[in-house]
Amino acid sequence: MKKNTFKILILLVLSAFCLSSCSSDDAAESNGTTTGDYFPMAVNNKWQYTNGTDATEMNLIGTTAFGGNTYYEFTDTSSETNVQAWMNKRGASYYQKSAPYTETQGSLTITIAGFEIKIFQDDLQVGETWTGSAKPKVTYTGSSSGSTSANISYVGNITARDVSVTLGGITYNNVIKMQMTLTETVNSQTVTISGENWFAKDIGLIYDSTTISTDNITKTRYLTSYTLH
Repeated sequence: MKKNTFKILILLVLSAFCLSSCSSDDAAESNGTTTGDYFPMAVNNKWQYTNGTDATEMNLIGTTAFGGNTYYEFTDTSSETNVQAWMNKRGASYYQKSAPYTETQGSLTITIAGFEIKIFQDDLQVGETWTGSAKPKVTYTGSSSGSTSANISYVGNITARDVSVTLGGITYNNVIKMQMTLTETVNSQTVTISGENWFAKDIGLIYDSTTISTDNITKTRYLTSYTLH
């Protein structure tokens, strides 16, 4: 159970990193005062990316209300799971939320509760940080049964803001660069996911990079085109 649960949770976190019975521990945090729209949210907004070889697309496909807030459901063809996920902005803070996810592997069925993480805050200055944590419940049935909790903690920081960058021959202005390190532990197994995201004002995510400690392979992609409504 441990190995399978851990693999699924890594993929689930990645789908909400690149978002029930559990939520993030951000109640004491200020959402800040926004300095602009660094991830425009409207149904049918689309962003196309490439890693130099393969093309992927992120698409906002609908809305759902959680706790009185409007979340935008998104799909991302770079994801290795079909988990349902949403995005939401409150003040200067951008959140991603994942739905509960169930997968069957052999005789074992594993369910991981939904959770939410804060991925970005656009009013922070260079060197400023945000932190959070979540403890989604993990249950399993089949050849064995039981439950446990996954412990997720993360810290993000701003590395540059109001800069210009050129990607694929296209220059983007008013860019904020951020890094996030996320640590997750399940049944004494720990993995670290390190990521870097660049957001352009009034455009959205233009670059991302992710490295997982289990294999230390870094995956990157950058924006090639987009459609906003």
